[in-house]
Amino acid sequence: MKSHTLKWKKQQLAEIKDLLNSYPVIAVADLERFPANLFAQLRKKLYPNAVVRVSKARVVQKAIEESRLKGAGLTENVKGSVGIIFSKMNPFELYGFIKKNKGAAFAKEGQLAPEDITVPAGDTGLPPGPALSDLKAAGLNVRPMGATIHVVEDKVVTKKGQPITKPVASTLSKLNIKPIKIAMRVSAALEKGLIYKADVLDIDLDQVFNDFVVAHTQAFNLAFNIA
Repeated sequence: MKSHTLKWKKQQLAEIKDLLNSYPVIAVADLERFPANLFAQLRKKLYPNAVVRVSKARVVQKAIEESRLKGAGLTENVKGSVGIIFSKMNPFELYGFIKKNKGAAFAKEGQLAPEDITVPAGDTGLPPGPALSDLKAAGLNVRPMGATIHVVEDKVVTKKGQPITKPVASTLSKLNIKPIKIAMRVSAALEKGLIYKADVLDIDLDQVFNDFVVAHTQAFNLAFNIA
């Protein structure tokens, strides 16, 4: 068993070293508390512009130190449950892509609502019984209609920025409503010897481009008017 594990670790180390030497951009992601199903979805979306490997921090650190990136400063960002992203996109494009492709998750008691959370009117598909009391406890106007419970009118159960209560979290789960948006956390990215931390990468490229266009237009108009 130990021999098999050692062989697997060596193979993984060799693969990560090869990827580190093959891709121009390397990013480190913190996978702590990031749901496995959302990770699998994001992994598919990233391909073929990026590939992701998951390994223990020590294996990744060793691979970095034995690759062309030794001494580049990436090792210190490899901690805990880590994912290494090997990409052809520049760091800002990669970070923006990951940020835009957030996954949906069920709410937990105490989490803050990212937006107003609304339960729409309609058939819940739930049979009358204990669920009726649970839905009412969340503040919903509900009534049995035929074999199922119906929500009579749209209801905002939690305002943006407010903590989600236990009855609301339970109700949202019963209704299969996932109001929490989760993005994989990229802690740092490396390109051409430069390390970019998350606070630097977290910019809106579309907004930057629009600002550039506006500034260019204003400069052109000013020059035209002066002429």
